[in-house]
Amino acid sequence: MNEALVPESVSAEVGEAVWTPPPASPDLPYKELFLALAEALPDAVFTKDLQGRYTFINSAGARYLGLPVAGILGRTDAELMPPEDARRTQELDRRALFAGHPLSIELSERMAGVEREWCSTKGQLRRPDGTVVGMFGLARDMLPHRRSEAARLQSEALFRAAASSGSDAFFLLRAEEGGGLRLLHLNALAESLLGHEGRGAEGRLLSDFPHAAFIAPPHLCEQVGRTGQTHDAEVEQVLRRLGRRWFRRQVRAVGDCLAITVRDVTEQRVTEARLRLNERLASIGRLAAGVAHEINNPLAFVSSNLGFIESELCRLPLSEDDRRELLEALSDAREGTERMRLIVQSLQSLSRGDTVIPQPLALHEVLEGAIRLASGRLSGGSRLVRDYGEVPRVLGNPVQLAQVFTNLLVNAAQALPPGGGEIRLVTRLLGDSVAVVEVHDTGCGIPAGHLERIFEPFFTTKPVGEGTGLGLSLCHDIIRGLGGVMTVDSLEGEGSTFRVFLPVADAEPREARG
Repeated sequence: MNEALVPESVSAEVGEAVWTPPPASPDLPYKELFLALAEALPDAVFTKDLQGRYTFINSAGARYLGLPVAGILGRTDAELMPPEDARRTQELDRRALFAGHPLSIELSERMAGVEREWCSTKGQLRRPDGTVVGMFGLARDMLPHRRSEAARLQSEALFRAAASSGSDAFFLLRAEEGGGLRLLHLNALAESLLGHEGRGAEGRLLSDFPHAAFIAPPHLCEQVGRTGQTHDAEVEQVLRRLGRRWFRRQVRAVGDCLAITVRDVTEQRVTEARLRLNERLASIGRLAAGVAHEINNPLAFVSSNLGFIESELCRLPLSEDDRRELLEALSDAREGTERMRLIVQSLQSLSRGDTVIPQPLALHEVLEGAIRLASGRLSGGSRLVRDYGEVPRVLGNPVQLAQVFTNLLVNAAQALPPGGGEIRLVTRLLGDSVAVVEVHDTGCGIPAGHLERIFEPFFTTKPVGEGTGLGLSLCHDIIRGLGGVMTVDSLEGEGSTFRVFLPVADAEPREARG
């Protein structure tokens, strides 16, 4: 600002009104200091005399009025503003002059074609003897600040909306100087993973939630914060309510914060494992079909020749004892070939990849097929007891049910002690519409802590290399897909009982049959 535009007397009065300087010294240019500060401020700074004429205004104030400084000094608001705005401004000036102390007010008005929202402070200008000679004012346009604040709030709302959408749990953390990571924000999926509502968790340290430490290991966060390199890896974790899960975790530095996304990829892992297992089963099925075909031809020759031998034995001149002994041996051989034929038939049934469509089945025939398939594992001192009740046909798929019951029988045989034990296969009717199959063994049992996880994919109590952890999970899914239920009861050291509940085909209520 041109200093010549500020009257000397007014400049002194402004200096005396705004500051209470230390004892005067000719080396301290207070006038120049005031002018420099006024020009540096983004706010309007002005003074008026008692007639309302501007005696000083800085460049910011002149810019708000839309005129040069020279075009403002010596003029009143009535000459510079629209009548209504001038009247309101003059009324505020009068209130400030009569109040005896500075007043701060907020008002909106249009100046130089621009909407303004002022925060204005006005007060009296006095001479050293106390005489009021005018007023001073400072005005700040709050609209840009409020727009910036609104934009910030909108940006924050958009950030929260974006963080709350999608399939990832999102955490925003900040490292504390004294150590630890403070939770700044988390979305709904993160709340589920943390086991705590966001409002109650935000602001707390992540260490307050020990079960969630895998989300942001301190050493990993320190490395990402130091290097700025994003960490992206898959982690395996056992959670209290969810069991064993697999997560894709990404940690990246954002300013002085850490943005962490955690995606549950368990279903993907399970699907991939099932695909691999299905590929293996398909290969085994093709092999079984080939073996069954190769066995069928010589088996037909053997069966035919056994019939020929039996007819020829009857024609030979043998004693009754010799004839009876030979015929009994021949009967055992024919029984063996029949058993082989049924095993081959079961292999062929399992090897066919037919579309799975539930159909009425004779439950006991399915169980006998499963017993034949598992017969190699049911030896060695183990005893199989059939306790079949009267049950109607059930809805199911023969291939799938054979897979389920074969798996249960093999598991039961593996649970028995080396000296052998008993496997009891029970069937009964529950009500009018559900058939129950129980596979009970007198083996080692299942620890109580494992029972709730026994049907989880990949969970197994067998040694490494002896189990995939998918057998019971697949069985459970098969039975559920057929509209049934599968449960387990077990006492460690006493044995286990697996129960399969299947819907009866064409079940009718008792009243309808009455």
